[in-house]
Amino acid sequence: MATFRCVQLLVLAVTAAAQSTQVLQELSNTLLLNQLAISNVLAERDSGIRVMRQWLDELQSNITSECRRTRGQEELDSRRALECVRPFTVVHDRCIMVESKTTGNWGDMKKFCQQQGGKMVKVDTDNFMYHLVRFLHDNGLNVKNYWVGGSDEGSEGVFFWDDGTRVKMGTPFWGDGTGDQIQEPDGGATQNCIIMYKDDHYFFFDLPCHDSHGVICERM
Repeated sequence: MATFRCVQLLVLAVTAAAQSTQVLQELSNTLLLNQLAISNVLAERDSGIRVMRQWLDELQSNITSECRRTRGQEELDSRRALECVRPFTVVHDRCIMVESKTTGNWGDMKKFCQQQGGKMVKVDTDNFMYHLVRFLHDNGLNVKNYWVGGSDEGSEGVFFWDDGTRVKMGTPFWGDGTGDQIQEPDGGATQNCIIMYKDDHYFFFDLPCHDSHGVICERM
């Protein structure tokens, strides 16, 4: 009887131990799962922090570059303003002079610009053309046609600036002929010099070089 009782106790002890082991295993598994979840959260946090740091670094780099560019542009504008003395003035980073009182043919006005220490203006970008036309209107100078430094003399139909570069054709530089709506240039061999034409928003027109107009000069 005593032996049977001992066996019962032993069985109960083993069962309790097994139950305790199972509980411990379950607790261990739960702990591992929690640790894994925490690791994932930390990894996501670290990844988010890295992304945020990269974004902040890029933002700082962009701000620094923009500040340097702005300072450089301001210094350049300041130098150009000092160099660009009357009767010239700065228009969109270019040093120009608009002559509306003195008029003459294309060749005479080319010499006029040279006597002022400049040359006939080269209008080679739409941004510069926009600011130049705006300058004419803002300063009450939109009363004359103005010669610019392009012609096709010696190369009929192909217009060049004084520096040998080709004049850009089509929109937004050339206007439409008043009355015929044919895009300039349309004057053929008798019209070889370019003006900015006031009756068509100061777009380019080709006219006879012996006509008399004002001029826009650019400081060399």
